[in-house]
Amino acid sequence: MTHTAISAIAVLCLLAAFTASALLANGRQDSRAIFICAATMAGTLYWAWAHTWGVGLSTALLASILATQVAFGLLLIFSSRDLLRLGGLIGPYLLLAAFFAAWLGHAHSEPPLSGEVSNWLLLHIALSVLGYGFLTVGATASLAVLLRERALKRRTRSDFLDKLPSIAAAEGIELRGLACAEIILGVGILFGMAAELTTSGEFLQLTHKALFSFLAFLLIGVVLFLQLKTGLAGRLAARLGLTAYLLVSLGYPGVKFVSSVLLAP
Repeated sequence: MTHTAISAIAVLCLLAAFTASALLANGRQDSRAIFICAATMAGTLYWAWAHTWGVGLSTALLASILATQVAFGLLLIFSSRDLLRLGGLIGPYLLLAAFFAAWLGHAHSEPPLSGEVSNWLLLHIALSVLGYGFLTVGATASLAVLLRERALKRRTRSDFLDKLPSIAAAEGIELRGLACAEIILGVGILFGMAAELTTSGEFLQLTHKALFSFLAFLLIGVVLFLQLKTGLAGRLAARLGLTAYLLVSLGYPGVKFVSSVLLAP
C-alpha cells in the first residue's frame, strides 16, 4: 500500500473520530476535540506531501480540506471555544470530501502540474484556497444559524441541535470567518491579476472561476458592510453567507468537477 493511500485512510479515520466526538459528546470536552483537530491536520499535511499534485478535482478537494482545517485552527486560537461545537456539521462535510478525494485519486488519474509556475500564481493559489477554507467555516456557522432559528421557530429540540453553537455564537463565528475570507480572497485576487499581467499582459481574463470569485467577493463585502452598519443578522445574513460559499464552490471545485469527472475521457 502506498504512502498516499495510508495517509488518506488515516485522515478518514481521524475525521470520523472527530465527527463522532462532536456528535456523541455530552459536554464540550475541549481537550479531546483539540487533540483530534491537531492530529487530523498533521495527517492531512502528510497526505498532501505524499499526494501527486495535479490540476484535477482530487487535488482541489485535498487542498480545500487542508485549508479548512488551517482556518478552523486559526479561528480556534483567536476566538471562542464555541467553534468546536461546529464539529457536528463541519466534521461530516470534511469526511465526505476526504472520501471523495481519496476515491478520485485512486480511480482517476489527473493531469500533472506542468510548466514553470510563477511566484505570483503560487501566492494567488495559496491565498485563494486559504480564503475558501475560512469561507467554509463561515458558511458552516451560517448553516448552524439557520438550523437553530428553524428549531426555535418550530419550538423543537434535539440532541444534535443542542450540541451546535448558540445563535449568537454562530453569528460571531460567521462574521469572523467571512471577514477573514474577504481579506484573504481580496489579496489573492490581486496576486492573480499580477500573475495574469506577467504572463499574458492583461489584468484579467473573465473565466468561470474569476467571475464566480468576484461575485462572491462582492457579496461577502455587502454582507460585512450590512452587518457592521445595520446589524444585519439571522436568516438573511446566513443565507447570503451560504450563497457566497456556493459561488466560490462553483468557481473552484465545481469547475474541477466538470472538467475532471463529467468531461473526463
